[in-house]
Amino acid sequence: MNLPYARALVTGISGQDGALLAAHLLAAGVAVTGTHRPGTPDLWRLRGLGVAAHPRLRLVALDPADATACAELVGALAPDALFHLAGQSRVAEAFRDPAASLAANGTSTVHLLEAVRTRAPNAHVVLAASAEIFGAPTQAPQDEATPLAARTPYGLSKLVAHAAVGSWRASYGLRASSAILFNHESEWRDPAFVTRKISRAVARIALGRERTLALGNLDAQRDFGYAPDHVAAMAAMAARAQGDDFVLATGVAASIRDFAAAAFAAAGLTLDWFGDGVDEVGVEHGSDTVRVRIDPALLRPFDAPLLVGDASKARRELGFAPSLDLAALARRMVEADLARERAA
Repeated sequence: MNLPYARALVTGISGQDGALLAAHLLAAGVAVTGTHRPGTPDLWRLRGLGVAAHPRLRLVALDPADATACAELVGALAPDALFHLAGQSRVAEAFRDPAASLAANGTSTVHLLEAVRTRAPNAHVVLAASAEIFGAPTQAPQDEATPLAARTPYGLSKLVAHAAVGSWRASYGLRASSAILFNHESEWRDPAFVTRKISRAVARIALGRERTLALGNLDAQRDFGYAPDHVAAMAAMAARAQGDDFVLATGVAASIRDFAAAAFAAAGLTLDWFGDGVDEVGVEHGSDTVRVRIDPALLRPFDAPLLVGDASKARRELGFAPSLDLAALARRMVEADLARERAA
């Protein structure tokens, strides 16, 4: 794999996407500087991927809310590509503190775009945007031309960032691209995210360490892709001569219920579903043991019923190709959590 750039700056390198992207870029011969929040970074993903001590990897602290710090870092590094992955990534947290999410995701993007414009104007900026910018679309699947109408505080914060990329591209000629990421999961996902919450609970249930998994809205349908496929597409976006927007998705929708069923199946457990609404339960087949129940406290004020993407443009122009279906993705995550639980 060859990439036509030598130096990359990756914000949020300690997260799932940041660590996977760093590993991908380092394997391609790119020198990577990764930023983390001030303080001691959590390197478990980079260690797990075998790149924490890579000679071409450098870690620095950065608060993206500090415009001066952003400009100074970009000016000192003069990166060929800047991948902005840092920010507030949890929808539930954005409901609790909308202003902080808007600052973390929207304002920080403006700071970095300005830093590139003034200090490294030839760099290609790639933003990790989100399918939440579509709100509750009437069109399915969603593509780059789907109207944007964010309905949640998180979606709004990502929409501001996405719009800023388009604005700086149009107004200043910046090479800036937005990756409109639909759900993309892996064994490196944070346990606070529903997919990893499910895979970890399934592993603990299979080992007899837990009995029941509590979830929120089982009916929400999402497009579950494999995170390494998405970060590889983002790396390819930065290799383009011009900035553009790309939907990254599998094109297949599945409910949270479907993902939970696939995860339990990966551990050899079949679920039968009974009841409606908050009374719905998933019962282990052949027994009366409830394995999934609804916790009303986990229901969000608003949850888009269907987000599924059309990545035809990314397939055509980036060579993007999803590598795992839902069953294989759930199995990979459950097997990784089983291994972790057994080693604990």
